[in-house]
Amino acid sequence: MSAHIIYESAPLGSVIRYSDGAAKPPSRFTKKLAAWESRNSVGRLVKKEPPRRYDLLLARVLHSA
Repeated sequence: MSAHIIYESAPLGSVIRYSDGAAKPPSRFTKKLAAWESRNSVGRLVKKEPPRRYDLLLARVLHSA
């Protein structure tokens, strides 16, 4: 499910589970496990903000740099 669909359809207070689809590494690999846990977890939707629009001039400057 994309962030756009969650923004449009999920009410505030919903429990959202997110995952990258990778298998969970063994617990002995603490750094890999910590990285995996940051990409695979559960959270509660507490705030909705509309997408931000970037200034076209700023985007052009950043793109050409």
